[in-house]
Amino acid sequence: MELTPLDIRNQTFHSKRFGGFDPEEVKAFLETAAKSFEESGRIRTDLTERLKIAEERVNYYKQIEKTIQDAAVTMQKTMDEIKRNAEKEGELIVAEAKTRAQHEIENTKHEAEKLRAEIEELKQLRTNYFIRIRAMVKSQADLLNAMEKEQNPEISENGPVVF
Repeated sequence: MELTPLDIRNQTFHSKRFGGFDPEEVKAFLETAAKSFEESGRIRTDLTERLKIAEERVNYYKQIEKTIQDAAVTMQKTMDEIKRNAEKEGELIVAEAKTRAQHEIENTKHEAEKLRAEIEELKQLRTNYFIRIRAMVKSQADLLNAMEKEQNPEISENGPVVF
């Protein structure tokens, strides 16, 4: 049975005829005990309230800690995913750059071959032009010689005029 301060104050004792306790002393003691018990009860209630508040704070901070831990885990996962994506993107960029470089190399080789062929064709054309010009110059020289012979038959003795 739980004893309350009111129980202590209302407690009565039977007096004995031959000896016993002084009822005033007992009453004074009981009043002191009741006050002490009452104070202990207030302290207990206060401590219980403070404990409840402290437990609520601890629970609140535990929730915050869990939220922070969850956020840290989520952030780490996000960072890992971003890193993986960046690595993949980097690999794709490098592969694309290699492909473009290879394509450019092939185009450059093709252009170089085309230019070589054009150069050879131009060399051939130049040679043909030289041959034609020499032939034309020779025919013109022959024509001039023939015309000079007609005009001056004595030139044929000394030979044709050569340029």
